[in-house]
Amino acid sequence: MQKLFAISTLFVTLMLLGMCGCGGDEEKPVEPKPEPTTPEPMLPPEGFISSWDVISINDEDPLAFVNADEPDEEDRPKINTENFYFEFTEDNKWTLNLKFEMVEFPEDPNRDDPEKAGKVELSGNWSGTYGIDDTVLSLVKEEPDVDITSVPEDFLDNAFEVSLVEAKNEILEKFNTHVFKPFAKTRFAIEGETLTLIATGSVENIMVLEKR
Repeated sequence: MQKLFAISTLFVTLMLLGMCGCGGDEEKPVEPKPEPTTPEPMLPPEGFISSWDVISINDEDPLAFVNADEPDEEDRPKINTENFYFEFTEDNKWTLNLKFEMVEFPEDPNRDDPEKAGKVELSGNWSGTYGIDDTVLSLVKEEPDVDITSVPEDFLDNAFEVSLVEAKNEILEKFNTHVFKPFAKTRFAIEGETLTLIATGSVENIMVLEKR
């Protein structure tokens, strides 16, 4: 009789412990998953927020690629650059301002006559956003605003059988190939008044800029 009572008591005790255990599991609060966080963008180094004149690309005049199709210098028109500079702002925006003219075309029969000589003028504004990760600068480009004019108006058509639209598209393509694609992601360094951009691609393109 005592043995039966002891077994019954043990059985009831085990049941109670099991119920308490289950209740504990049910009452255990579910911890919320942490919200994903977006890392804060890195602040640019001191002196970066400024306007920078483009001095050279790969140790050449920064607009040398415009005439690169003509291997002989005597067959190239002269390029007069008025503006070619980047501007970086605190709100992670950048702009590139360019204005230049091409004169003294070898194909122009009036090249030696300042009154009648033909010329091509281009002014453009490129813009976008930038990001900095340690010493790497990344540029995102938006659609540019570019204007090209020919003086006289039919100069390009008469001298080269090329329309203004075709000339504009060709220059834009050269800019994408020689300026934006190689330097969309670069390592950068600031030394005094000089900013150097070194492309991270397989070809080490280098752009040198000086503070305006």
